[in-house]
Amino acid sequence: MGEGTTRVVEADGAGARVRELGNEITQVRRWLNTLVAELDRRRHNVTNWRHLLREHAGTVAVGALVLGAVVATPLAISQTRRRQRSPLSRRGADLTDKARRLGRALGRVAQDPDRLAAAPPPRVFGLGASALVGIALTAAQVLARAMLQRRARSDEAAPRS
Repeated sequence: MGEGTTRVVEADGAGARVRELGNEITQVRRWLNTLVAELDRRRHNVTNWRHLLREHAGTVAVGALVLGAVVATPLAISQTRRRQRSPLSRRGADLTDKARRLGRALGRVAQDPDRLAAAPPPRVFGLGASALVGIALTAAQVLARAMLQRRARSDEAAPRS
């Protein structure tokens, strides 16, 4: 039972059926080679993290933002709750500081009623510090513009080779 091949008619391989089977085998091999090459390419793409990062850059960016939000949200909530827990103690500290400053101011008034505020900063040439800074910046700008114009004139006058 089942001895020999049933489809092959001639034993020398010259039959039409044998050629037909050979052509079919060749086509299947080509198809399998193409399939294996495609699978190999996909395997390389899946294991190449640089390629994946380029291909899915938008998704990775969104994922990083979501991850950052997930990490930052509990931290922000805890800080907000911590601030909300102690508004009375902070307000008390602020009021204590204001009361201390008011006490000092009233002490100065009691010592010298004509002097109500702290001494103003010293003036140079009758000008305040901000006025002096403004004058210095304006002078620097005028000097810089003059130097640039002189350099532009010298570049125009220089012979070009």
